[in-house]
Amino acid sequence: KKADEAIRDHVVEMNNARYNRVRQAAKYLVSKFPKNGKVMTQCYAETILGMMLLECREQGNNIKLFCPETRPYFQGAKFTSTVCYQMGFDTTLITDNMPAFVMAKEKIDVFTCAADAISCDGYVFNKVGTSQIAICANHFNIPVYVSGAPDIGHPTFDTVTIEMRDPSFSLQAMGVRTAIEGIKGYYPAFDMTPPELITGIVTNKGIFEPTKLNDYFKDNQPYELTV
Repeated sequence: KKADEAIRDHVVEMNNARYNRVRQAAKYLVSKFPKNGKVMTQCYAETILGMMLLECREQGNNIKLFCPETRPYFQGAKFTSTVCYQMGFDTTLITDNMPAFVMAKEKIDVFTCAADAISCDGYVFNKVGTSQIAICANHFNIPVYVSGAPDIGHPTFDTVTIEMRDPSFSLQAMGVRTAIEGIKGYYPAFDMTPPELITGIVTNKGIFEPTKLNDYFKDNQPYELTV
């Protein structure tokens, strides 16, 4: 076999393995959704979002989705909500300061997101705004499920650095300045959600309690959250 064909086959095999892992995680996640329930997201990652929706569709679970816009890049508006709608689900876009009101008014059943990093001591790092939504979810007794695997390179939360981006982006919306000259901006790209606000970390091996993530590395047996 030619070298280029071998490389191509290897890449396809690795990609399919990743898809299979994500699909398994999606099965665990969807098992926590009530039938035709209301799900709030936060700047959801593309693969797990698609697999979650595919799993819902195949199970006949017609969830309704509420997606915050996630300023200043508006990924929730441009990407997450688009994927949800185009896959055939009832999708509502809300602004970043609406989650608490929407949770109470619309009776949200589950809050779920992915993560840019998960430290082994159970802290989740995701698009800024995730932490405040998790706080609101806890106030309203709404379960919080985060999809992703713990990062063995981050044994504790203090090994993760929050990226600070160009503060000028907080002074505009889609290229249109919204603040007068002289006002300073502030733009942390991510925030940290502590384990006490998280119901479970959803992985390809099962759903783990945030304080027991080291179990993820022990073996390949499924671990199912009992709460």
